[in-house]
Amino acid sequence: MIFNLENFTKEVQKEFKDSISLKEAKELLEINEGYNKDNPLSTGKSLELSHISFFGQKSNNENQDYSGDSISYQQKIGKGINIWIADNFKGKSSILKIIKYALTGKDSLKPNIKKWISHVLLNFNISNKEYTIYLNIEGRLKAKLLNGTVKTLDELYNYTKEPIINVNSEAEYRIQIQDFFFKQFSYYSLKWTQKSSVKESNELLESNASWSTYFKSIFLESKDSTSFFGGQEKKIFQMLLGLELTYPINQLTIKKEKLSNEKGKQKLVSEMINTKHVGKKHELESQLYNINQRIIELNQASSKKVSINQYYDQYNNILEEIKNESVKSLSYEEENAVLIKSLSFFQSKLSYNVTEIKRIRKEIDKNDKKINDLEEYLDIGIFFSNLDIKHCPSCNHVVSEEKKKVNEDKCILCNEGINHTNADFDKDIYSSKIVNLRNENIQFNAEIKLLDEESTKQQVNIDEIHVKIDNLTRLKKNTRDISLLSEKLKDLEEIINSEKSKIVPDDSAKEKLIADKAIIEFRIFEIENVTSSLTDIINYDEQIDFLTNAIKKLNIQRYELGEKVLNRLEELMLNEINEFGLSSITEVSISENFDIHYKQDGDFISFDNIAEGEQLRVKIAFYLSLIQLDIEYNFGRHTRFLMIDSPSKEEADAKYLEGLSNVLKNIENRYGDQLQILICTAERRFEDIIENQYVIPENTYVF
Repeated sequence: MIFNLENFTKEVQKEFKDSISLKEAKELLEINEGYNKDNPLSTGKSLELSHISFFGQKSNNENQDYSGDSISYQQKIGKGINIWIADNFKGKSSILKIIKYALTGKDSLKPNIKKWISHVLLNFNISNKEYTIYLNIEGRLKAKLLNGTVKTLDELYNYTKEPIINVNSEAEYRIQIQDFFFKQFSYYSLKWTQKSSVKESNELLESNASWSTYFKSIFLESKDSTSFFGGQEKKIFQMLLGLELTYPINQLTIKKEKLSNEKGKQKLVSEMINTKHVGKKHELESQLYNINQRIIELNQASSKKVSINQYYDQYNNILEEIKNESVKSLSYEEENAVLIKSLSFFQSKLSYNVTEIKRIRKEIDKNDKKINDLEEYLDIGIFFSNLDIKHCPSCNHVVSEEKKKVNEDKCILCNEGINHTNADFDKDIYSSKIVNLRNENIQFNAEIKLLDEESTKQQVNIDEIHVKIDNLTRLKKNTRDISLLSEKLKDLEEIINSEKSKIVPDDSAKEKLIADKAIIEFRIFEIENVTSSLTDIINYDEQIDFLTNAIKKLNIQRYELGEKVLNRLEELMLNEINEFGLSSITEVSISENFDIHYKQDGDFISFDNIAEGEQLRVKIAFYLSLIQLDIEYNFGRHTRFLMIDSPSKEEADAKYLEGLSNVLKNIENRYGDQLQILICTAERRFEDIIENQYVIPENTYVF
């Protein structure tokens, strides 16, 4: 679906036409990467490990029988389900944590185990393309991502190709390995906001979902058996489904939360300033009243004395001129600063648009290549599917039409069953992908057109600002020279000082009162300017309500567009839950806000309210359903790779173990070559149910 932003903007703005213009509505709904970023169709890619090896030496200073032993662990990892069986506290969980460290750069190893390990080599493939990750953990992390398979340190030292990643810090490795996997599986960082942890701070910080965050959908650790993915589980769920409009909903939600925070900060600052300045103004007004009363008394008592008021009048007039010229000059400077800032803003947007157009053109080229590849695949696939057997490849006898029609549902050569729907199904899927890519190119071209139009507008704005800056420069040249006024002021001060020596002390007291009066009046003027400026503030309420309404409408559209995907996921989850022996759950429901509820004994309950002994089964069923959604229906972005640590630790009853054993066998039979699951357990009743098993004898360490 190509989202029509223009129509959507008009629809939402119509409800706020009295408070928000169409231009303001467009600005509020504007986001960086548009409204067509998401696509629920699967990338068709999967992550599969093939081999792990790590080397090191156990510490000598530990009072254990293994102290000083060298470590050289090497293990081939097969397709489908792989299971490590070993006693508790013998190192099996460390295998999965080392894999996690290699794939994400995030270390969760126990400190003493990490000290033992010096080198790690992990071989994996993504859609049959082989890669190797190498970690050097001796001191500061050094990491590489290589093309091809490297299983030993000798092979590594002889490797001459340019690495995909080559870094010397854990932080840099996290960034680059995240970028690699994001590109492979079409992930991006969904965002959320949170308050600053700094005491007394009211700043709102923006956080991003990282590859480590999404990895929680791959690695089910025993400590997380009672929650799905941790604090940001809905963000991970949304990314794995890839439903349309997820990106704009997330971006507009962040924008709304930032506006709400700015509204709160504005209100707090206004209240503080008002409270402080209103009290001070009342104090100054009281002082001014007392001074005026004293001046009146002195005027009445000295009406016959020599007056120098005329000089003070001139003095005050010049002071007023200086103040006015200063205010005017300051006003020009402030206006000029605003124009310079606006100029920089529009130039930046113009530069961004040019860069964005280049990026989009590259995306169009990529899509064109994909379309050509898919069309070529369809043409070749159709050619081979239409081949007809005329002669027996064994004896070269002619195969008659009657023999071909004996059983059209079985192959006339090998007598195996034929699925007539696969070819058409594959053709429909690839045709759908071609249509989606072409629609995406249409949207890209529309975006380029919009960016070109916007760039033209930016250039017009830039030209207008240059004109305004030139006008301001001319106005600044026409302001009066304050230095000349200051000279006049100095001359008047000398005259006043001369005359003051001729008058009686009462006149001197009066002059002091007049000077104090001028100071107090100026301070009151400043306070009134500050407090009056507080009324000229942004009205955030209408903008927040506008975004709330827009997000609500987008949520409804997303649910309607993705309802078919969600319904299939609900069915898959229910089937897997029942396979695990939880027959009391009879329905699974996913809301438009991605809340999952389970109907148990006639009532819908959340995951938190499921009995603790059943939560792990429900969670594993959820993982498997996401993978099946990709395999069976070509929807979603899961990597088809899972790691499960101690799945029987919390729930060791015989019924659960039997159910889990049956599910593992079932998965191995149905999807063994299309997914990969690594399991570590101490439960020896799992022996001999899976072909790829690595059984460690009792009381023996894994490495």
